[in-house]
Amino acid sequence: MSHPVNPHFVSWLEQHCQANAIETSLIQTLWSGYGACFRAALQPARNSHLAAPLSAVVKCAVTPATHKHPRGWNGDTGHNRKLRSFAIENSFYQYAQPFTNERCKTPRCIAAAKDGDSTLLVMEDLGKLGFTQTTLGLTVAQAEIVLTWLAEFHSRFIHTKSYFQTNNVLLWDTGTYWHLKTREDEYQAMTPCQLKDSASKIDSVLNNAKYQTLVHGDAKVANFCFTPDFQSCAAVDFQYVGFGVGVKDVAYFLGSALSEDDQVTYSEHCLEVYFKALALALHQRCSVGSQAYESAPPTALEKSEIPLLIKEWRTLYPIACADFHRFLAGWSPQHWKIDKALQHQTSIALSMLKGSSS
Repeated sequence: MSHPVNPHFVSWLEQHCQANAIETSLIQTLWSGYGACFRAALQPARNSHLAAPLSAVVKCAVTPATHKHPRGWNGDTGHNRKLRSFAIENSFYQYAQPFTNERCKTPRCIAAAKDGDSTLLVMEDLGKLGFTQTTLGLTVAQAEIVLTWLAEFHSRFIHTKSYFQTNNVLLWDTGTYWHLKTREDEYQAMTPCQLKDSASKIDSVLNNAKYQTLVHGDAKVANFCFTPDFQSCAAVDFQYVGFGVGVKDVAYFLGSALSEDDQVTYSEHCLEVYFKALALALHQRCSVGSQAYESAPPTALEKSEIPLLIKEWRTLYPIACADFHRFLAGWSPQHWKIDKALQHQTSIALSMLKGSSS
């Protein structure tokens, strides 16, 4: 049974796009009741900027009447973080998404609007482009498709922070929804342990890495759409896009997509796939006149630095895993993602940090 879409959301969509929503269907409500994501068939009205009828996916975010976090994390800190995340997502789609391409496919922004704390985002419908499949788990072979997507995405935004700041593009200074600065409540809830003691050091090591890019920030498998043969993918949900090391996305993705056994057995293989794709993409990125990167923002990366970048990010992979583990340990200490693979990588990270300080 299809649930109806809030008429207020439909009305705002129609008014902003100067179009008639002749058919709407709810995709899902947003986390903690902050609005809805729905599909709409739009028919242009007079003075519409739409050139022709189209199918769009619409994300309408509003402040809920009451805060009802599924795990009890209610309060002003989380509320303000969510509001900022919706504004940042709209900014990404308007000003950074045009720098992506078919190898790191993201939906094109059709329209965006803001009214107080409420935001409206209208995107092209990936389903109409063939990306019809979503899933909560992947085989290793299927995961390689997403790892290649991540490598291409990260390659396009290396050393671009100053460009976006100069152009006043709103993005998270530190990408990922779990970064320490915005998760003080969860940090305080942690049971005293070595991981908690090392939290600030972990955060500092990641934030002070020489090579930074834009990270998706919530690169779980559920935020990717696939073609029926699982040979191509596209990504959605850029609320926590911001700057950081690419392995943050890789660590989070693998923990969401692969079984515990596959993570233990194939994590090194998956890292090889990612870094091989990243090296290839970065070489193309740095090639003068590369058509694949004509639309990318300017970067100061030199070809000679590519091995140094890969070495740095390889070293930081366990640190990135430990950073996410720190969040889970405070937010939901019994969470299923705190598995053998994550604990193993955290152990490596803590040993690295201990060795560096001795």
